[in-house]
Amino acid sequence: MKTVNFLPDWYRQQQRQGRNLRVHVGVMILLGAAAFGARFIGAEHVARLASVQAQLAEQEKLVGDPTPQLEAKQAELKRLENLQLAYRELGNTIPMSSVVQQVLNDMTLGMALSHVSIEVHSEAVKGSGILGDVRHPPRTHNVAHIVFVGVAPNDVQIAQLVGKISSNPLFSDISLNYTHTELLSDRSIRRFEIQMAMDLDRLAVDDGQADPAHAPPQQQAMSKGGRDHAG
Repeated sequence: MKTVNFLPDWYRQQQRQGRNLRVHVGVMILLGAAAFGARFIGAEHVARLASVQAQLAEQEKLVGDPTPQLEAKQAELKRLENLQLAYRELGNTIPMSSVVQQVLNDMTLGMALSHVSIEVHSEAVKGSGILGDVRHPPRTHNVAHIVFVGVAPNDVQIAQLVGKISSNPLFSDISLNYTHTELLSDRSIRRFEIQMAMDLDRLAVDDGQADPAHAPPQQQAMSKGGRDHAG
């Protein structure tokens, strides 16, 4: 059975336009509602952000600017690092006045010191390991190498001085580098140079915690630096 539509074309077109208009209006209403909802949500989100910003601003006022404190801490850290580096370069403290006094005590009449020099080196402890052996490396200690230059009336007094220094437990590897004749104020004298070594790690004993009577020989000798044992 065939259905025949007797409505004119203009009427059918008007109906289609009406349906399209209703659909268009519906879509516009939905878009408007979505836009209104999005605006409402956005406004609420902005309000929350503004509240958070206000709280952060209040906290910033309470905390203040940390930059000056940070710069001060960094400067203090740099100072301490430089101080630590200086301590490492200097090594153990060397009681130079006591060391010189030891030599002066061993000098006899007419002898005098004219120059003292010292160099500190980190050296391997003899018998503590093998150089180059990664598994059994040697221990190291700080050794002061001291050189004394002085004058004496004759070589006999110089030889006696070397003997007395050699018996002092503070020093090791004592050697007489040279002696030669010089004129000093129109007088003939003998200038000499003596070098020796001193283990600084063996001197690192706290006097306040150690009894001098039971201290190592090096410390006992140092504590007697003011006494004259020239003989």
